Amino acid sequence: MIPHVLGTLTLLAVALLFGATWYEAVVMAPNYERDVPDSLSLARQFLQRTTPAHYFRVVAPIAQILALLSAIFAWKSAARWPFVVAFVLLVLGDVITFAFHYPRLAIMFKSDAAQVPGRLARAAREWAIGNWVRGVLLALVVLALLHGLLRLAV
Repeated sequence: MIPHVLGTLTLLAVALLFGATWYEAVVMAPNYERDVPDSLSLARQFLQRTTPAHYFRVVAPIAQILALLSAIFAWKSAARWPFVVAFVLLVLGDVITFAFHYPRLAIMFKSDAAQVPGRLARAAREWAIGNWVRGVLLALVVLALLHGLLRLAV
């Protein structure tokens, strides 16, 4: 019973990440890239109080903890490996976020707005492409979790 509940909660947390990531890819990224540097200047003005980081920095660790707990509590079942895969992919997603996305977000939102527009445009484009990679990675996590939950069901 506990592995079922943990697996379901993990799937819910990952679904929240998945939806938010694809929202950023489909809605936010094109706006960032639209008319650099003016588009990023507007985004800086809009994202004053909170940013997507406030959301992801809460939901991502919760999803990772739940995935790890799912793997631990399902260890004696055939569901353990899909849950382990989901956990590893979630950690990999955060490694990509910290190593690839945060440096580009720093260029886009924290550096001098008067810097070379080409550098800002390149950072926005690379961030957008990287966000698609994260979205695909999260799709794989969803599939791994569904596979684990199906294995628990049989």
